[in-house]
Amino acid sequence: MANTLQILRIAAAFVCLYAYAVGTGGASVRYGQENVHYPDGLDSLRSAAVSAKVKEYLDAIAAEPVEIQKQETDFLIGTCTDSLVRQAVALEIYSYYTESKVMGAEAVAVYICDKWFIPGKIRMRSDMDLMGARMFAEFNRRSLLGMQAPELVLKDTLGKDCRLFRAPDTPAGNDSIRDITSPDRYSILYFYATDCAQCRIETVLLRNILENDDFPVNFYAVNTGRDKEGWMRYIRLQMDIKTANTDVFHLWDPNMESDFQIKYGILQTPGMFLIAPDGTITGRRLDAPALEKMLKEALTPVELEYGSKESSEFYDTVFKPFGDSIGCGDIKSVAEHIRSSTAAKGDTLLFKQMTGDLMYYLTNKRGKAYKCALENLLREHILGNPAWNTQDDSLKVISFARILDDLLSKTPEGSLIPDIKVNATLKTACNKGGIRTKEGKFRLRKTGGKTNYIIFHTEGCPVCKAETEAADSLLANGGKDIRVLLIDMDMLFSVWPDQAQALFDAFDLTAMPLIISTDRRGTVTGRYLSLAERE
Repeated sequence: MANTLQILRIAAAFVCLYAYAVGTGGASVRYGQENVHYPDGLDSLRSAAVSAKVKEYLDAIAAEPVEIQKQETDFLIGTCTDSLVRQAVALEIYSYYTESKVMGAEAVAVYICDKWFIPGKIRMRSDMDLMGARMFAEFNRRSLLGMQAPELVLKDTLGKDCRLFRAPDTPAGNDSIRDITSPDRYSILYFYATDCAQCRIETVLLRNILENDDFPVNFYAVNTGRDKEGWMRYIRLQMDIKTANTDVFHLWDPNMESDFQIKYGILQTPGMFLIAPDGTITGRRLDAPALEKMLKEALTPVELEYGSKESSEFYDTVFKPFGDSIGCGDIKSVAEHIRSSTAAKGDTLLFKQMTGDLMYYLTNKRGKAYKCALENLLREHILGNPAWNTQDDSLKVISFARILDDLLSKTPEGSLIPDIKVNATLKTACNKGGIRTKEGKFRLRKTGGKTNYIIFHTEGCPVCKAETEAADSLLANGGKDIRVLLIDMDMLFSVWPDQAQALFDAFDLTAMPLIISTDRRGTVTGRYLSLAERE
């Protein structure tokens, strides 16, 4: 996408320069001057060239976030040094976004108005056009996607005041006005008029959708007219919606006191919005089919799968630059970056996918840095985090995270190692560089060295073999104050199963070899070590 934008930027800049060049034979203008036009032929040429390239450019960035589109339109307008070309480009951009069928595109049109037209940096074709742009901006700016739904106080069929979407600065506890917004449900806000032909069609579609799908949502049907008798008849004949889970509220504003027109841009009906449980506008200017699609996507639980081969390869790539020197802090910073780039910006689904994948990835990694980072990930980003709130989360993430957290909490650094007696092999250094080996039953807390390495291993494990060989090398190269205790878990399970079970209860033996270091008193000084990596 970046290369495409670069090419289009160059093309757009070329068009601006070309339009300026072909216009040099006509009159030029400066900002603030009026009624100055290029000759008709040049005007047509200029207009066609600008329109085609501007549309191509905007089509190319249509899938980008709104903030990116705003930046790109600023770039495109700023490229034009000639005042008439700049005006033509800005008007094309404004027209593109006001006429766009893409939900949310009007936010860019409002931005163009506020940034360029309303302050007078670029003139519109006439004062009437400028007035229209001002009205467009004012009737859209409060109800753009991602904004908090503006508060409304409307009347129900009995004439009682009801409040929708309480504003943060509205004092709580006003008993005369009943809050009817549910903080745990999606809200459909539907503005209609009883004499609107399109509203009758939309109402029939809406009624069928709500009765067939029976979404667990609140449906606020707001009549924009003032004829109560006609309204009651319309409700009875057109909007008698019968559902078990959809709560229907019939509201209106006969005295036009709520300012719903400007707050939600209701210049014509029907007008429909979808509002998330937190009060954020997630859909605007919807029709019934679009509403149904959005609700199904929002309310259908998404089942994520974690620990795929692709996700493992992705994190291998992420951590590869750190090499063997990777530390716990490096991995923690990646986890925090994921959170700040996803959950902190409202993308809970992506946060859960990437964090869950990271948990599974770290689980399969050896080494102190990875285990330290896994412990932090579990406690800071998963356990106790309200984002993990579905049954699927409990099954695939939370339950596993609790098991991992329990394992990681066993024999932490600074604690005394459990005083278990086990049949094992004790290795010590001889004075002449050899290694003394002793078979027997040893207490883990009384291994006898200034520094002790306890290696839990299994037969046929290549990594285990590499670690035991590294331990021999360490002893042979002057390790007089070192003791190495080798515990063969396969042997224990076959001959002394009670000992094996006691060790599994006390240590994280989900992956071997597990190497723990202790001091002379039996205090744990290190876990998840690698002697082979020290060489």
